[in-house]
Amino acid sequence: MKRRQRRTWAMTNLLAGMAIFLVATPMTSGAATSPKVTVSTLQSESVAIKSVKWTSNVTESIGNGSWTFKSDGLPSSNLIATYYAVPSNAFDVSATGASVIASANVVKDQNYDYSLPLKPEYSKTVTTTNQGPIGFLLDGGALYNPYEANHSTVATSDNFVTTVNGVSASFIDSCDGHPGPGGQYHYHGLPACLVALATGSKPKVTSVTSITGTTTTAVSETTAASKKPLILGFAFDGYGIYDNVAMNGKTIPVSALDACNGIFSPVPGYANGVYHYVLENVKGARSSIGCYHGVVSSAYTQALQGVLDGGNTPPPPASTTTPATAQSLAASKSEDALLRTLLRVSGLEKYC
Repeated sequence: MKRRQRRTWAMTNLLAGMAIFLVATPMTSGAATSPKVTVSTLQSESVAIKSVKWTSNVTESIGNGSWTFKSDGLPSSNLIATYYAVPSNAFDVSATGASVIASANVVKDQNYDYSLPLKPEYSKTVTTTNQGPIGFLLDGGALYNPYEANHSTVATSDNFVTTVNGVSASFIDSCDGHPGPGGQYHYHGLPACLVALATGSKPKVTSVTSITGTTTTAVSETTAASKKPLILGFAFDGYGIYDNVAMNGKTIPVSALDACNGIFSPVPGYANGVYHYVLENVKGARSSIGCYHGVVSSAYTQALQGVLDGGNTPPPPASTTTPATAQSLAASKSEDALLRTLLRVSGLEKYC
């Protein structure tokens, strides 16, 4: 498909201007626990970036102080299911009125182009993760927070299976992913298929045939590499995203993580430890990243969050609006379309 043009500061400035009306001060959480940091919180992620098993549709480039990620956002055919159950209303995730659509007709090219800080800045004040992309993984697909559009439906625990014209499909596939608005394929939890891919196996993603139980599909650990923490991608604040394996080969429990699903501990290449996020193999709100513990741009993330939260809250005074102080985030055109649509349905079309 035709490549879309790279985003410029003009779009970032436009979104930053919208933040005067839509951006709320980053939310703080008393439940968040600050990891016991024993080394600098401004460590370079260059070693982690180079160690990711990026697929062929991803390119990365490390610069002075920042790095870029480019991808079509389209996982290969073996990393997505053949069919998906698509709700009739994105704000009401249920089998009622849902369609079963072939992935070829619902998963679309995105052409991402993001710029992230090479040395993320840890913050004691956390920022709630927005709806929509919050990071990206090694196959070029986006990572979302645990919730669907209404921010009360947890994707992994509210999965459903439906049958239409003899074809059955699930809302979330066996890799904790599915297509979203604009055909944007994304994940809500620990993607077993990517762990398998990065450790030498040949994954096959299918629809979920049963939604009973308390965990998603078990992550296979058949090689020595998978017995160590495996980096899967990066969040928009620049911190790495890993599977839930510790350096001793044991599983990291949710109880060991802070409120954002983060932890300060050793990973390959960082023997003294580094702050990073962990995706958990659970059904529930701890399956993905719930908040950013690093400084993150509000130019896009908070504006979109405000719209999805209803857009009815009076805009905060300009003095309390969080400026876009981190690296700019570059959204794809499909995300722009989603944002404009959400502005219209929220009665905020004058800000389009």
